[in-house]
Amino acid sequence: MTRLLGPASAALLFLAVNPAQAWQSSPERQLVRTERVTYADLDLSREADAQILLGRIKKAAYRACGGDPRRHPAHTLMPRRTEMAFKDCRQDAIARALGSIDAPVLAQARVQPAGK
Repeated sequence: MTRLLGPASAALLFLAVNPAQAWQSSPERQLVRTERVTYADLDLSREADAQILLGRIKKAAYRACGGDPRRHPAHTLMPRRTEMAFKDCRQDAIARALGSIDAPVLAQARVQPAGK
């Protein structure tokens, strides 16, 4: 099993950028939320378990980046920009999470859909 930050660690932490600020022209991104994604129960050398972890990471990124962009106040005025900001936030959070785990099968799982 691949572990992060030593043998006692059973969780992956990743940070999401604030999607509400991402629509602004400033290139600065503010880290605003951390979600914990556990994977102690998974064997990351197995593709099926890597897919499970990838699903957990995607769900955590959705939560960390504010959930549904249509519920954000900015969506009324700038729906496309708001949706793009939320999408960028999720992609950045997923990339950060995957970058912090040394598991080649997990990197392949992101590229390939489950069962292929």
